[in-house]
Formats: sequence, C-alpha cells, structure tokens
Amino acid sequence: PRGAADLIVSMEPMEALRYLPWLADDGWVITGITPLINIPNYPEGEALRRELEKLPHAVVLDADAVAKAAMAPRSANMALLGAAAPLLGIDAAKLESGIRAIFARKGGQVVETNLAAFRAGYEAAQKQTKP
Repeated sequence: PRGAADLIVSMEPMEALRYLPWLADDGWVITGITPLINIPNYPEGEALRRELEKLPHAVVLDADAVAKAAMAPRSANMALLGAAAPLLGIDAAKLESGIRAIFARKGGQVVETNLAAFRAGYEAAQKQTKP
C-alpha cells in the first residue's frame, strides 16, 4: 500500500521518483542515475538528481559504469541488485547462489560476469548506506 514500501529499486531516476508515494518514511530508494528518456517532457537530469538528494535514504549510482568497471557492461541490473542487497535482509551469499542458479544454463562466464557486477554494486552501495 501507499507509504508502506521498504524499498524501491529502479534502473533510472524518473522511475524511482514516480513510485515515491509508495515508499515508507524510513524506506530506501536504490536507483541508477542514467536517465531513460522515453517521453518528450522528460525532466532535466540535474533536477532529478536534486530530488533524489532530498531523500533521507537513497543509494544513487551509475549502475552502467559500475557494471562496466566490473567488466560486466550488460549487467547494470545485477549492480543494482548488489546495491540493494545490504537492505534486503538476505545474506549476500544466498543472493549469489540464486544468481548462479539463474544463469547456470548460460555458462560459467555469464555466471561470473553477473556475480562481478553484483559484487561491484554491493561495494558501491556500502559507501552510501547505513541501514
């Protein structure tokens, strides 16, 4: 229900801001900062950044850059999962096990690439979170 969500995870900033009415007062927002401009009147990037900075509990990261730095350029979603992991109340090892299971059929390299992005997102979030 509105005002009760513990966590909002989004790939891009406008998506995160769109769902703020559902966030609890002590809830967290985990979002990528790279906009997906899909409407003609998409807000200016700096305005979005200022709105996100007003939130008391937010992790805002360049998920694309984090994934790329981890040699996993197509795994920004895994970087965001890693950033959210400290707030989920699930042991990171269990999440990694789930990543292995989900991607196993695609081969070891895909598994390792996604794990690298997950771990990089986790590390990036540690610099911003104090749950």
